[in-house]
Amino acid sequence: MVVLMNNKYYTPTQVKQKFDLTLPVVVDPALAINCGVYSTPQAAIISSDGTLYYRGNYNTSRYCTNAKTEYARIALDEMLNNKTISIKNPLALTAYGCSLPQCRK
Repeated sequence: MVVLMNNKYYTPTQVKQKFDLTLPVVVDPALAINCGVYSTPQAAIISSDGTLYYRGNYNTSRYCTNAKTEYARIALDEMLNNKTISIKNPLALTAYGCSLPQCRK
């Protein structure tokens, strides 16, 4: 699922068409706020029971070229394999992007 946070309003259909997505697109600031996401880009991985499993950066580089720092993928793989999250690197867990419009931090 993609959650879109932007000062401009785009419909889920517009986003899906623009990026050729087949997965759900949601425009819901409350979802990001409830997960503690305060800047972008960030990933939030939520288990099927609604528990926040991971919140952090996708990776440490602009392009996902280093498999060792693909933090969102690593977290998702661990969750799907019922493992305890192993990511402790501050570069993974500290947001560095632009603040979201609803940010109160």
